[in-house]
Order: sequence, then structure tokens, then C-alpha cells
Amino acid sequence: MALLVYLHKEEETATSVRYRFHTDGGTARRLVLDKQTETILPDDGNADGIFRAAAGKLARAWVTGQTPETLVHQS
Repeated sequence: MALLVYLHKEEETATSVRYRFHTDGGTARRLVLDKQTETILPDDGNADGIFRAAAGKLARAWVTGQTPETLVHQS
């Protein structure tokens, strides 16, 4: 089964970045990257596979210091 997750930056401050993420036709959810602790947490507390895919894609971008406007995870 293929997985396609879209991330869209909603807000960025000096200490955090909030993204909306969803699959094709899926419900939009949100996650937050804490720049100081370098942690990514789901707003709804649900760390399921879709969240882990979105967080992993964002973490790979953050390693290089980037917080792009949009990201796409495909597996």
C-alpha cells in the first residue's frame, strides 16, 4: 500500500513551526516542531503512522535547518 502525506506550513515563530498535514482525502491534522528541543509532536496526541511519516519528512528537512512551506512524503 502506498502512502502519500502532504505538509503545509501554517505558522513559524523563533521557537516553533506548526504544520497542517493530511493524506489524499484524509482529515487535516496538525503537528508542531519545537526548534529548541528539536521535537515534533502531534496536536491531537495521535502518533500514528501518518504522523510518523509527516514528522520524519519534516525532521529530514530540519536537519539542514530548513522549514519549507510545503513538503510531501511518499512511500
